Order: sequence, then C-alpha cells, then structure tokens
Amino acid sequence: MTDTSVPDWQQTFSQMLYWKWEGEPRDSSVRADIGFIERELELPPGARVLDLGCGLGWYAMELARRGYAVTALDWSTPYLDEARRRADEAGVDLHFVHGDMTKLEYTGAFDLVLLWGNTFGMLSDEDNRASLRGISRALTEDGRAFIWTQNYLALPSRLNKSWDFPEDMPDWLYLSEDTRDVANGRFGFTITAIHLPTGERIRLPFSWRLYLTPELRHIVADAGLELLGIYGDDPKKIDWKTYQRGDPYPYATTAFTDECAVRTLLCGKREG
Repeated sequence: MTDTSVPDWQQTFSQMLYWKWEGEPRDSSVRADIGFIERELELPPGARVLDLGCGLGWYAMELARRGYAVTALDWSTPYLDEARRRADEAGVDLHFVHGDMTKLEYTGAFDLVLLWGNTFGMLSDEDNRASLRGISRALTEDGRAFIWTQNYLALPSRLNKSWDFPEDMPDWLYLSEDTRDVANGRFGFTITAIHLPTGERIRLPFSWRLYLTPELRHIVADAGLELLGIYGDDPKKIDWKTYQRGDPYPYATTAFTDECAVRTLLCGKREG
C-alpha cells in the first residue's frame, strides 16, 4: 500500500525496493568519482567530510578508506541500517547520522560537503534552498561543496516506459514510466513494483526540480555560497577503459555544455 500523505521521495526511500530496480554504482565508478574530487580539491589528510543523502554509503566508505573523517547523513532508516552493516563488515570507520538535510545544525564543521547522485532537487523548492543554506553554514571558511545535478537542457524529448525483472527477485516485476511536470520544472519517473505471487503493487514515485543554470546561480548565491565552477564531460573524449578501472573521472569546467547530462557544481562560502 502507498501512503499518499507523505512526499513522493519519502515513499520511495523508506524501503529497499528502489535500489533493486535502480541498481548500485560499480566500485570502479565510485572510485572514479572520488578520485575526481580529490584531484580537484587536493584535500589534506584527515579532512572532515559530510556526505549528504549518503544512501547505502558507497561514497562515504570510499572517502573513509582514503583517510578522511567522514560523517554520512541520510533520512532513510533502512538505508542507514544497511550502510552501517556494510561499513562494519568492511571494517571501515565513519560516523552515520539519521537526519534531515533541510535542517542541518552544523556550523563551520566540514572541509567538504558532498551532495552527490540524484539527491539535490528531489525536495520542494523551499527545502532545496534550505539544504543549500545548511551546507553554507556547515562549511569552514575555506571549505568546498560539490553538488551533482542533472542538466535540464539535456533531458530526452520522449517519455519512456519499460519493465524489468530484477535478477535476484524473480517474484517481482518492475514497471517504469517517465514523468514530466513542465509547469513546475520537475522531471522523474514512477516505478510500480508488483509482487507476482500476491498481486501486491507498491508505487515508487521520484522526481527532481531541474533548475536552469541561471536559476542555480541565483539560489546558490542566495544561500550564502559562491559558485566557483560548473563541471561537465565530453563523452567522445573519455577513455572509458581507464574510467572503468577506477581512474579519476574526467569532469572539467571546460567540458560543460548544454549537451552534458550532468552538471557538477563546485561551491565555496560567500564572503561578507
């Protein structure tokens, strides 16, 4: 059953079914993304890092393995329980926090705040802005934030529908349908997970508020942050063999164009 009294993203991330459809990032992909961040920021040993919306802990654990002091925050109790289990099993030391990224209470506590994957934009406009203000407060004076967001202009023109049977869940069928709310600038999808033996249907809706780049500049500045760079990539110039073995991903500010599917924002605290 679906509880329509709670936001879509809470319905989706209150249980583990979503990741059975989405799939988890490969270890090499995680290493490549963290390698890019290390390359750009030259983080000192032991730098304090806050991973917001940490999910199952992939990026937080890789950062901790590399010697950083990591705090990993997420709203979803099931996700945090699984992330803690994995970290304990791997012998990785980091601090997990159950919390709301729109109500961050940290002040000058972190050298890096990471908001990676599809996390930014999934909330309402007001809550997205509150998250950015919390990030600004949480950073040290010289701290940096990396915020990963999709590019509105690179969205596919057609809305797709598909179905899938997860390999390790033969009793489940996943139906997927893209959604688009042009009036409110939101794009996403609705997954319907169907338990075939019983006919139970679980709806997993998800969408992002996808901002145009000028909008991003405005809300970032309004939150007390300075936009230092927008990174993109040129798929035609990527050596996929090196990326797939975990070398740093080749995001670059010079590679950002309207055709890039992803924009990676580098932000610092605004002066004054």
